[in-house]
Amino acid sequence: MDLRSQVRNYTMTLKNTKTPPAVKDEDKSENQHYRSLQGLSNGVEVPYDSTLRVVVHEGSRTPKLPPRQTQKHPVSSAREQ
Repeated sequence: MDLRSQVRNYTMTLKNTKTPPAVKDEDKSENQHYRSLQGLSNGVEVPYDSTLRVVVHEGSRTPKLPPRQTQKHPVSSAREQ
């Protein structure tokens, strides 16, 4: 293995192990969201957008690794006969 392929493998490993950045950031705190939902349940006119909240979930941003090639057991010649 030459040095170029080692460097390429190293950079690809680093690239694949980093978590991708979040598409959206959290837009409001839990308290603001709770207050708008509480106002809605009390019959207060609340804008629809204030009842929605974007939440960032760290578990959904796991690093994507390339698919690995599985090694299958060789077919024995006794089974083929």
